[in-house]
Amino acid sequence: MNLLLEFKKALSLETYLDTLGEQKNLHDLHYKKATINDHLNNFDDLKILIITESWCSDSTAMIPVLQKIFEDRNAEIRIAIRDENPALMDHFLTNGKKAIPIVLVIDSSGELLLRYGPRPASVQSIFEEHRSDIENGRIEKKEVSRKIRNFYAKDRGQVISNTFITALNEKLTIRESSLSFN
Repeated sequence: MNLLLEFKKALSLETYLDTLGEQKNLHDLHYKKATINDHLNNFDDLKILIITESWCSDSTAMIPVLQKIFEDRNAEIRIAIRDENPALMDHFLTNGKKAIPIVLVIDSSGELLLRYGPRPASVQSIFEEHRSDIENGRIEKKEVSRKIRNFYAKDRGQVISNTFITALNEKLTIRESSLSFN
């Protein structure tokens, strides 16, 4: 799969934000409250391709954090709408499912440096803790989604930024090491 071509076909972040409707206010709130404490290593031109849908609450929390991480950096964020890009989504399934958001960090040559998502492990654990209750009808899925949204609101982007930056820094260090040997 040509990730640079997929990146070019995707929506600009600004165009995507214009499609959010009521979700835009929540996006803006997450952006305003997001606090980035980790430091991202230096890098050359990176492309951030996010596979998502406008209704995805994990994206509403994640995309503003990624905006803050990459603002004033040599990186561009673009959005591929999941249901409009089935081949791309099928290439990045999570346990055979079309879970979103999926964040792909691509270098200028089109190499995939990092695949991140659909959510940090600590957030997924909230869902897993209630999975059997959902399946057995003891709790509604929307109640668990509310718990996850509350976690994101209180966390102020810390789990997302810390796990994402740590993972990307690791990949950038490995890439830098391999380039210095050539």
